[in-house]
Amino acid sequence: MEAGGETNSRDSYEGSGFDLMAARSSVAALYNTVVRLVEQLDTAPYEEFTELVVLRDNVLQELQQKPDMSEDEKHMLRQIGEFDSVILNRMLELKEEAAQAIQKLSKTRVQKKAYQDSYTPGSFFFDRKE
Repeated sequence: MEAGGETNSRDSYEGSGFDLMAARSSVAALYNTVVRLVEQLDTAPYEEFTELVVLRDNVLQELQQKPDMSEDEKHMLRQIGEFDSVILNRMLELKEEAAQAIQKLSKTRVQKKAYQDSYTPGSFFFDRKE
């Protein structure tokens, strides 16, 4: 971290050939997030994917307001696009895992309910001998 709490832009973009001015844009923040997420694809929690979607929406809204982009920003957007399928596949895997967990919970509830007492608390059952 640099003084003032900002991360060092050179660390995130070292070797990428991007201009430091472009590295301070929201497109660069999105690029940095995508690269970090792809590097941790199998271990990243779903919250990080949710944050990526929000960040991506914000950047898209900003780009609609600001049509002029630097060449570095255009290059970063192309690279982000190349990661789309990898990220989407992982998001679909997480969705499937969540669906299976919900289905398992539902089955557990049904089985548990079958074994629970089906009488009203406080009521009595009388059995008489014949």
